[in-house]
Amino acid sequence: MERRTFLKLAASAAVAAASQVAIPWAAAAAAASPYVSFAGSLYRTRGGGKIETSTDGGRSWALHSDLGDMYTITKLAVVRRNTRLRLTVGYVGRTFPLVLGRDKRSWLTA
Repeated sequence: MERRTFLKLAASAAVAAASQVAIPWAAAAAAASPYVSFAGSLYRTRGGGKIETSTDGGRSWALHSDLGDMYTITKLAVVRRNTRLRLTVGYVGRTFPLVLGRDKRSWLTA
């Protein structure tokens, strides 16, 4: 077998193997929930530092918080046995955590 033919076959086999491995990861990512359930409401993040909430199971969404375009929201999660909603915010290459206050409107530093 010539070297060129071997390299083509090896590259084709590598691409085929990689595509078979990537499919389960893509399915798991697609199955991940795009929102978080907390205190009877659903929360989701939008671009530009926006957080939206829904009280009707995701049929309609309303703006909850607008942190500003300079911030990126990297993570939204429920912690401490469903007692706190935590937000990880990115700013100028660094991240910091915020938690939703007891009034369900303000964000506090964690």
